[in-house]
Amino acid sequence: MSVKTIKQNKVIWHHINKVDDEALEFLKMNFKFHPMDIKDVKGEAEESKVDVYNNYLFLILQFPNLNRYDGRIDFMELDIFLGDDFIITIQKNKLKAMRNFYYKIQNSAGFRKSCFSHSCGYLLYRILDKLYLDTKPIINYISKKVRQLEDQVYSEEVNQETAREIAYLRRKILALKRIFEPQREVFETLSKLKTKFFSNDLDVYFDDIDDYVEKVWNFLDNRKYAMKDLLEVHDSLLTHTTNRIIKVLTIISVGMLPLTLLSGIYGMNINLPFSDSPLIIWMMFILVLFFVFITIFIFKRKRWL
Repeated sequence: MSVKTIKQNKVIWHHINKVDDEALEFLKMNFKFHPMDIKDVKGEAEESKVDVYNNYLFLILQFPNLNRYDGRIDFMELDIFLGDDFIITIQKNKLKAMRNFYYKIQNSAGFRKSCFSHSCGYLLYRILDKLYLDTKPIINYISKKVRQLEDQVYSEEVNQETAREIAYLRRKILALKRIFEPQREVFETLSKLKTKFFSNDLDVYFDDIDDYVEKVWNFLDNRKYAMKDLLEVHDSLLTHTTNRIIKVLTIISVGMLPLTLLSGIYGMNINLPFSDSPLIIWMMFILVLFFVFITIFIFKRKRWL
């Protein structure tokens, strides 16, 4: 069965772990929700949002998930209906933190009592607090990866692979920003919400989540610009390294030019000066080679090479 129910005191929690015909029929038969909300439950939302009605609110939240196989940032959607004496959570995707929280409430009487001790709004806070706590490893991963790339860029390991890693990390940061950006407005609304089913004493709890979302947003915003600056530094260092290589190759090519010219001239089948004296020819080659070494030595002394 996709609909599971836990009831204690005056709080009823219906948890739906799969959106199917049974779950939709349960919502339509037992509650008078707006048809647009049911439509959102059927489909997949583009971003987080909150809709407030006279006797309930409808909340859509997206939580990031780091895919271990390809390193991409996916999102897990959770739809929530909250009323005066009920809360309904609808899990669109596999959400490990949500599953663990539900079974902990189901199996631990003490934990269930603490979560159901106030109101449905407080239970909502406990659920969201757990889910956002589960996002911290992803934020820590981003922070650690940024530091590693900074060390890599300013070391001798600058290469094209480093640039690719910076680009991939910036992509992850932008994906997280797309998830957290609409949530800033959602929790700003919840922290200031005044309705009969959302008591005033909940402000401090949702302010706490609002602060966390804002901190994550600022962190991601700073890291986005840090990655942009780091990529510019990387490109600058890579260009500088390439220029040095080109300069060395150019100097070697110019230095070898007299020898190439001399060997080309005396390789022709015509009468040339000293062509009948191999010793003088070898002395000419040695003199030109000596000139090349002197030129390279002067360049090294003046740090042009």
